Amino acid sequence: MSTHIRAKTDRQLEHSGSRGQSHLRDKAEGERRRRVKSLCYPAAQHPTEDRPFHEYIDGHEQKRDPDTGTWTRCVNPEEYPKYLLAQSRDRSRFKDGTIRKGKPISMLRKAATPIEILVTTFPPWLSNWALAEFKAKRDARPFLAKIRNCWIPRAISRLAGIRYLIGYSFHCDTDDLHFDLAVSRQDGKGGRIGRAGLGLVGPWATATDRQVRACAIISSNKASRLSRDVANFRHRYGDGSVPLDVTLARDLDEAADNVLRAQLKPWKEAYAAKVPELERAHIAAELSAIDTVRAKIAEGVSQSNFEPTGPTPNL
Repeated sequence: MSTHIRAKTDRQLEHSGSRGQSHLRDKAEGERRRRVKSLCYPAAQHPTEDRPFHEYIDGHEQKRDPDTGTWTRCVNPEEYPKYLLAQSRDRSRFKDGTIRKGKPISMLRKAATPIEILVTTFPPWLSNWALAEFKAKRDARPFLAKIRNCWIPRAISRLAGIRYLIGYSFHCDTDDLHFDLAVSRQDGKGGRIGRAGLGLVGPWATATDRQVRACAIISSNKASRLSRDVANFRHRYGDGSVPLDVTLARDLDEAADNVLRAQLKPWKEAYAAKVPELERAHIAAELSAIDTVRAKIAEGVSQSNFEPTGPTPNL
């Protein structure tokens, strides 16, 4: 999965800190909403891997100075959220040209989204490998650090001229380990780079692209949808163009292959072999939800009283 968040509020910025109180509150609230939704509004519950990474590894954050390229690791859990809030304020304005009374002038404009968050998850086979290492009481952290150190410079290179990378956070409180990259168009001094759009295709296409590159057999419906997504993207951005979120995911996968080499191959093959089974489980979950909804609707109709009880309300 790969998502793009236009962080327009302080809470959205604070959420990116993997250990901060705001992130913990948001996660707890999200879990509560998901439970309530499943009780009140029957929905398809898709099968997912339950990987309790939080039992073995902690998240972390690092701040980056785009001018010098130096990194500073955050010690306090609230340090990174506060840093993003400060960066959002510092990068909230930029200089732009306009015409007044027939003459060109420079003016300060407000940036609608000073900070954006790009999320890139580990591929499922890498998450499976890491969890197996931890469960076997082998420390996978040195390998994960090498993968990160290979991937981050590539991400900076991909973002060159598009966005400034001002920090990242590493999250281990979900089923797949993932990175949040904090980026900005504004340099904090009035300058601005790039364009409004980042050229993204979305998490579904990014995940399906991973399955295809892992040599998994996907359904014809999924292949057709992926083809449409690719065609729509290239119609908009040009032939041969590759979405940024897909590029970042591919770079992360390649970094993992380079670091782990033969260790990772059986895990990737096992995941690819499991994809058809996962697809069938997803379809079964969808059909089960439909049956549940149909039964509840029928129950509600049978219990309803259709006799008029008064004048029809008129709004």
